Order: sequence, then C-alpha cells, then structure tokens
Amino acid sequence: MKILFQFCLALGLAVSGLFLAGAGEASAQDIPECIDSDTIGNPQATAAWWGRRSAEEKKYISELPCKERYIPMVCVFLWEPDLRDCTNRGVAEYRADKACSADGYELLSEEHAACKERFKKTFVPPFPNPAS
Repeated sequence: MKILFQFCLALGLAVSGLFLAGAGEASAQDIPECIDSDTIGNPQATAAWWGRRSAEEKKYISELPCKERYIPMVCVFLWEPDLRDCTNRGVAEYRADKACSADGYELLSEEHAACKERFKKTFVPPFPNPAS
C-alpha cells in the first residue's frame, strides 16, 4: 500500500511539473518587450492579454519601435474596424508631433500644426496598403 501511495504521489508531481513547465513557456511566448509596465508589471496578465490578440494585432504591435507600440493598442481598445489605417494614422501623428517639436515649434501653435501637415504629406506609413 505504501509503494502504491508513493507511486501515485510521484506520478501526480510529475504531471503537475510538466503542466507548470508548459504554462511558463506559453506565457512568455513571443511577447515583445515594452508591453508590460516596469512599475506595475504583471506577467500573467500580460501573457493572457497577449494571448487574446489576433495575428494582425500582434504584427502591428511587434513591428513598431517600443515608444510607438501603444498606438495599435489604442486602436484595439477603440475597436477600430481598420486596424492598419488606424495604426498608420496614429504613427503619422506621433512622428509628426515629435519631428515638429524637435524643430522648435511650440506645441499647439499654428506653426506646429502647419509643420505637422507638411510632415504628413511626405510620411511613409510603416504598414502600407497591400493594394498599392
């Protein structure tokens, strides 16, 4: 009886260990850096959120630089029907704002707005339309 108990215990521990090892690998599955907060990091919640993202959403989030990865996340949150277009518009706005601020234009000034419009005319989107 004692041997049967020890065998069942060892078998249960082995199965539990395999299950937990597999869950750890899945939670870290290709989650790009900069997604989880450094101060309020919650790896399990991040992994669960990342697991619910579609392949398209993952592509747009992963292929942008860290400082721009929030843009497609906002589009996902807002349930934008055209994720590519929303991401491209957001990236254009972000980069135009950064470029014009770096050129010395005061934020919310008419000059800053005009600079942003000029920037957007020459902007090449990170995710071009496949039909073009």
